[in-house]
Amino acid sequence: LGCLVNQSDVEVNVEANPILSRHLAILAMSGAGKSNTVSVLIDQLLGYSVPVFVFDMHGEYKDASFPNGDVNVISPRINPNYMAFNEIRRLVNIPTNGYIQERHFRRAFKEAKNRIEDGVAHENNFLKLMYDILEADSEVEGSDKQIVDVMNKIDDSMDRYSNLFDQYVGNILTSIKKAHVNVLDLSQVDESVASVLVSHILRNSLQRSKNAANNGNRDELLENSVFYILEEAHILAPNKRDSDSKRWIQRVAREGRKFGLGLCLVSQSPKTVDHDALSQMNNMIILRLVEPEDQRHVQSASESLSQDLINQLPSRNVGEAIVLGLMTKVPT
Repeated sequence: LGCLVNQSDVEVNVEANPILSRHLAILAMSGAGKSNTVSVLIDQLLGYSVPVFVFDMHGEYKDASFPNGDVNVISPRINPNYMAFNEIRRLVNIPTNGYIQERHFRRAFKEAKNRIEDGVAHENNFLKLMYDILEADSEVEGSDKQIVDVMNKIDDSMDRYSNLFDQYVGNILTSIKKAHVNVLDLSQVDESVASVLVSHILRNSLQRSKNAANNGNRDELLENSVFYILEEAHILAPNKRDSDSKRWIQRVAREGRKFGLGLCLVSQSPKTVDHDALSQMNNMIILRLVEPEDQRHVQSASESLSQDLINQLPSRNVGEAIVLGLMTKVPT
């Protein structure tokens, strides 16, 4: 990762396996060197042909170059055939207790999927296809207020999410290349779309790996293994509110290591990162942290972070970090 602060001739090396199997958090205030730390880590992992997948919130990595491997930029588009009903329902803001609205929405969802699968869909925009199906229903059934309400919600969502769906793309997971940095560029989408994409990818990845494990196919399980790096983890896994991405980040944090899925949470605001997810990160690289609340939140999530180490965090210079967890024998 680098060298000791007070002995520049002594290299600091860490174990790769505990990082990949027991997760990692990279935490620091803005400008302390997080992105550079992530880049160093990525390049080292590429040397072992690890498939790295970066949820790139600011477009920092799509034009990067790494000595040990190439960048594979993945477009943030989803084929609705691979989406779960609840993912789209939450996107369009159909309430869980709105049973009649949900029934109409589910019927349109199933019909739209069937038309796409049968190759008879007249529209590539999945939400517009659902809207047209409901519109035809309303003409047959009369002006049903519940159908009109669902149509209005879909209409509200179309402008925001029209570029998210594409029935002609494959499963995003099939775009992942080994020995590459696979970068999902989220710089042009809003937070709600980013949350949907993160939850969609993590859900599919975990399910695919579980299926391989249950089938006893070790080779397929290894083929599905990925190390996910989530920039701006405080947005994707917020501490005091629920989101789809947070739920699946928590699940991969708890279950992923059994199925070859690793996780790295990167944040400049540790106090707003979900405590449950953060406490599953058995390794930490902590650069400069000044805010006492950030320090307390990180300390409560890590049994290895002593008060002595906490006291050192505000005085770290740019690029100086404390490294602790299963990847190193002693905090360094």
